[in-house]
Parts: sequence; structure tokens; C-alpha cells
Amino acid sequence: MKYLFLAIIAAFLLLLGSCGKEYRLSTDFVVPTELVSPAKVMLDVTSADNIVLSWNRGGADDGSYVLYEVVFVKKGGDLSNPVERIKSDFGANPRLTLTHATLNAIARKAGITPGETGEISWSVLTSKGGDVKVTDGRKDIEVTRGEGIDNMPNNLYLYGEGNESNGAEGSLFRKAADGIYILYSKVSGNGELELKGKVGEEEFGYYLDGGKLKEGAGTIQMTANANPYRITVDFNTLTVKKEIISNVRCIWGATYDVIGQLDYVGDGRFVAANRPIRFIDPSKPETNPPSWLSWIEERYYFIATVGGADKCWGRMDGVSSERPTGGEPLSFYELGEFTWSQWDHLWKMKGDLNSKRATITIHTNKENLMVHEFSNVSNL
Repeated sequence: MKYLFLAIIAAFLLLLGSCGKEYRLSTDFVVPTELVSPAKVMLDVTSADNIVLSWNRGGADDGSYVLYEVVFVKKGGDLSNPVERIKSDFGANPRLTLTHATLNAIARKAGITPGETGEISWSVLTSKGGDVKVTDGRKDIEVTRGEGIDNMPNNLYLYGEGNESNGAEGSLFRKAADGIYILYSKVSGNGELELKGKVGEEEFGYYLDGGKLKEGAGTIQMTANANPYRITVDFNTLTVKKEIISNVRCIWGATYDVIGQLDYVGDGRFVAANRPIRFIDPSKPETNPPSWLSWIEERYYFIATVGGADKCWGRMDGVSSERPTGGEPLSFYELGEFTWSQWDHLWKMKGDLNSKRATITIHTNKENLMVHEFSNVSNL
């Protein structure tokens, strides 16, 4: 019996060993050898058409996924020092879909000025398990840029009689991305506004002409409103987008109950002052616990009406799995904008806020981030 038992163990170990060899994960892969893209593109930043770059004959030896990143340079440039690098569609698809506005921004970085024709080159980096390989070849695209603005400011400000300060001082835009600037501000009076920015020490003005952003002296016009606007200036598409922001509230994710209604108080800030905070507790009926809840629930986010539609202003990377204790970086409280889904983009509230009063503030531009905070904490 003893020998039979040992034989079974030996057979089992042999089986495990053979399985390990048969299913060992391979990190070997090959890079693409064929790059495909249009030979010429006439750029139109207002176009809804896409430009597709694709590649063939690359992938992992074991049939699993590899990751792709596309790098861009001016023709003849060094691919190890690209002017832009962008992950492929979904990171693993053998193609990259670009808008005209994005390719226009890449052309600008490659030194091609508005109205000029020039060439950019692109290639693909392939990676798996931390190993990165560069495709040997590169593909050239001849691009012709249309009208545009290359003197994009380091900082962009809103002036004019319709501004919150009646033109006395400029309101600083937040730089949300390359060429994209965002400001939350009321517009009053005659609604006449001016955009000004500096490139180095030189100041430039920008205005709208027939709905298209141009460089020079001029104004933009908006209708005065009791609610603030979100003004998005996009130098990539030469547009100025305006959206009215209303009904901003902080709510519990579990019940949708409003923790605080935030009013716009100027200077890009929404505030709900001295609000009572009580975590949702099944043992405390006054906290309105749902029947299914069996734990204390403290997850929250914000809902705002943007251009007439409700949007979630929530955590950037999904759902907070940790409760803050203090000392978190400012980015922990950064707000992104998403389609509202009950259990997505929630934060957990700091534990010592339970059964307290606090002022809830959204700063739409604090150190170039849109963030929120709880301050002036006191006992109920």
C-alpha cells in the first residue's frame, strides 16, 4: 500500500511537471514589417473624417496580445526622440485612428507651419512583458496644414466687459491638454469678452471670425447668464465651445441623497457651505439607509447639469478602494467628467468627516487641476 501511494504521488508530480512545460507563457514576439497610411493628407481641423494608420505581420509567438505605440517625427528625424507618441487603438489593436485635429497638432510639433506642406514620419514600438522593440522601417505622410494658430499661449486669460471682473483683470484658463484651455466663469453685462495669452514675453490676442478662432485683436460674444459657463478654447480645432453649468450637487452613491448643493461663487469655484455629513448607517434610520445595505456606506461623487444634461463629476480612475486619511496628493481629489453610472467614479469619504459639518468646494482650476475639498470642519 505504501508503494502504491508513493507511485501515485510520483505520477502526480510528473503530470504537474509536464503541464508546466506545455503551458509555459512565452514572451517572444515579432515587430510589424508592413506600415500602411495615406501618402498625402490635406488637413482640415473641422473635419469629422478619421485618418487610419495600420500595420501587419507583428504579434506574440504564443498568440497572446502585444502592446503598440506609434511615434512621430519630422521626416529625417530621430525616432528615439519623437515629437509625439500615441498608444494604438485600445493599446493592442494593430492600428491608430487619428482625427484631423490630432494630426494637425503633430504636424505643428514637427515644425510645419499653417498653410505649409511638409512631411512627417511614423513608426511603431511593440512591447510585451516589459520588452520593447522598434520597427525597422518608417512611413512618411505628406501633410498640408490649413489656417491655424501656432502662437499658442503658455497661459490663456479671459478679459472683457462681460467677464466676472468687468475686464479689470484676466481670469486664468486651465490647460486641460495640448492646445485645449478650459475656464468656468459667469458672463454678464454686454457679454463682450477678449482672449489674451503670452508666448514668452510677447502677448497675443485671439478672437472668433465666422465661428473660427483667429489670432489678432478682436472679441468673442456670449449671452449673459445667471449660471456660469464652461468655456473651452481649442486651438487644435480653432473653436470656442460654451456650455452652461447648473445644479451642481454632491451626492451619496448608494442613495442619490444630496449631501450639499454647490452654488457658483465666482473665480471658478462652486461651494456648499456648512453642510451636515452623516455616513449611511443601517443602524441609524435618519441616514436613510436602503433595505439592502448591511454596512456603513460613505462613497460619494458629484452630479452637474452641463449644457442641459446630467454628468458625473467623479474620480478619474474608477472607484476609490481606499479611505483617505490625510496627506493625499491634490490629484487624489481631481474630478473627471463621465456618463453617470451609479457605482463608477466614486470616492470614499475621510472617516473623521462622519457626523460633522463641512464646507464642500470645487475648484475648477487649482494648480491646473479641477479638484474638490472639504474644509471648515466642525461638530454637528
